[in-house]
Amino acid sequence: MTLKTAAALVIALLLAVPLASAGNLTITQPSANETVFAEMRDFYVYGVFPAPLERPGNIRITVLDADGIAVRTVASTVNESGITPAASVDMTLVPSKWGAILAPDAITEPGGIGNGSNKLLVTGTYYLALVQGGATKDMGSYTDLSGGALSPITRDLTAGTYTVVVEGLDGDLAGERVEKQVTFGRTHASLGLFRPEANRQNVIAWALCKNPSLRTYLDWFPGYFREGEAGYEIPERWQTNNAIEVANDLPGALIDTLPAAENDYLVYNVGNTSTTRQVELAAILRCGLVDVDGTTFTHYDVGEPSLAWTDRVTGEAISVNGSLTPYPADTRIVFTRAEITREPVCDNYYSTVAADSRKTVDTTPLCVTITQGDNLTFYGVTRPIATTLTGAGSAYRYSPDDQILTYAYENETLGRFTFTGCLVREFADGYLGYANYEFGHAFADTAAMPAGTWLLSVSGYTTAGALVEETNTTIELEVVPVPAAAAAAREAPGLWILAVVAVLGVGAALRRG
Repeated sequence: MTLKTAAALVIALLLAVPLASAGNLTITQPSANETVFAEMRDFYVYGVFPAPLERPGNIRITVLDADGIAVRTVASTVNESGITPAASVDMTLVPSKWGAILAPDAITEPGGIGNGSNKLLVTGTYYLALVQGGATKDMGSYTDLSGGALSPITRDLTAGTYTVVVEGLDGDLAGERVEKQVTFGRTHASLGLFRPEANRQNVIAWALCKNPSLRTYLDWFPGYFREGEAGYEIPERWQTNNAIEVANDLPGALIDTLPAAENDYLVYNVGNTSTTRQVELAAILRCGLVDVDGTTFTHYDVGEPSLAWTDRVTGEAISVNGSLTPYPADTRIVFTRAEITREPVCDNYYSTVAADSRKTVDTTPLCVTITQGDNLTFYGVTRPIATTLTGAGSAYRYSPDDQILTYAYENETLGRFTFTGCLVREFADGYLGYANYEFGHAFADTAAMPAGTWLLSVSGYTTAGALVEETNTTIELEVVPVPAAAAAAREAPGLWILAVVAVLGVGAALRRG
């Protein structure tokens, strides 16, 4: 199955698989493709009513184990209008929120914030409940009344199959019941940034291409929710749950342990402060999983989800789609393409919107031919390296301290060319993204290179200048003299030069997200 076919399939699946439903009562999330969780994970049970209800009423959620024993009970306490009153929710306990919205995590009545069984919010359009599995038991509400009285929870949601039962107790939902099975155990995730949309679809498509399909994270993590223009986040809860899905280091896990961790991680547009880097990749690094068999790093074979340019010889508009491919096991540096042009170039810069740029794109960049005076840019990716981490200010969020950041190209005749830094990618909306583990090395003085075929030895170095193992690569570069008849000919530059100039002027203001 191709990525394009898989991307179409995910839409079809979402349309074809019905929600668990009984009249007005539905289970929207956990969705059909996200019913397998890491052991001890918290999760939201979320249901959108088919139409706004005048008086929804109380709802009770019960989680049953394989023997039918209730291990979690969460119930609402609504007002005369059949919804959770705002007075029962202390939103001052929520670190970040915007718009008019309430969080079930912050429900205080009845029983106070420490009552884990009151964490079910009912509105006129949806319900949302927090079910705790053990991951955030230190947050102070790990209690339950399934045993008949509110007491501390002593049984985490470890490996096994459970049934989530949602019941309407009164109001418009009275007598309705719906259920869904969920499984706690090992997860194998497809990870990657969800920006731009094409990359998001490829992260999902990669998951669907596998047999069995990999896990993706499209449902709301507990502690993070949006409704329209409003939303909230509780980093201590959602980041903890996100991180353990990647690498479960919680004591008490039965089968979902670090040696069993499996993740496929797409290196593309990974910003400095992105969750993809500071939570998900950080979990892999923190737990020593960067070089184990269970971790697969992938990249686009041409460096981008798609490329578009104008052939500098024929003037023809050309486009190609990138395909995801795993990194080779024996190298940490992968060259994805070489671009050859007479237009100005910048180190570590790529515009996704410069379709009028006149150039040649060579997708076999380890053997490249240029003419003296051409501007040559090598694009590529690196694989993350083991490193220490620095806390980023909240639970399970860290910044990796090191990566391959300096590259040296060496040839006895041509000399040594050194490049430092990561790629900056410009998108159609004007966003400039700092892309860790990607590069674009521009050779803008090839007119001084003697004609001939030269072998460039490439090595990668850490931020401290230490040579990184498995980075040695050899590029065969053929430099052809300018034909006498064409020595004065130059292609007209494309309109994208204006964008390059703009980037140079605002480089200090890059958004590193």
